Amino acid sequence: MIRIVLYVILFAFAAGCVENHSPAATAVADEAAYLNKGDSLVKITFDTLRNSLLRAMGEKGAAGALRFCNAEASSISSTYAAAGVAIGRVSDRNRNPRNALSAEDGLQWEQYRQLLAKHDSLKSVVVYHDNAVHYYKPIFIQPMCLACHGAAGEELSNDLIPVIDSLYPGDKAKGYHTGDLRGMWHIVFSAAGE
Repeated sequence: MIRIVLYVILFAFAAGCVENHSPAATAVADEAAYLNKGDSLVKITFDTLRNSLLRAMGEKGAAGALRFCNAEASSISSTYAAAGVAIGRVSDRNRNPRNALSAEDGLQWEQYRQLLAKHDSLKSVVVYHDNAVHYYKPIFIQPMCLACHGAAGEELSNDLIPVIDSLYPGDKAKGYHTGDLRGMWHIVFSAAGE
């Protein structure tokens, strides 16, 4: 009898040590994995983009950096994409029309705006939609961004405005201040990338 009780206790203990493979635990693990992947891709992409823009600005000034950004930013953003992974940036005040919010992006954008209104912090999120995993991370204006995205006549020099308007007709990305929500990184992990 004691032996049976010991076996039952040992079995119960062993069962408790087995990794939890419940759907909820798997979903949390998957979400964490996508957040880590997204954060890594954003970091390397942002570092490459920032360093390239700083180099262009140092060599050709702000107007040269704008021309570089117009010609190269999209291809730099997709440099680290792979099969089934698309990397981009979106905003409600886009400079490039290709970076406008989609209807789906707008839902996450509104959530970020509501969090800002409550003075809550904004974090990377994962959203499951249309058989794909969508990773979003907020983009905030840094002091260096103001040379091209700041207030006209202040950080953004007036002689740069015609350059922006010629490269980006319909530009909506001026008038920002340090710390403003500028946009979102949007990475799509499609089923093909699994």
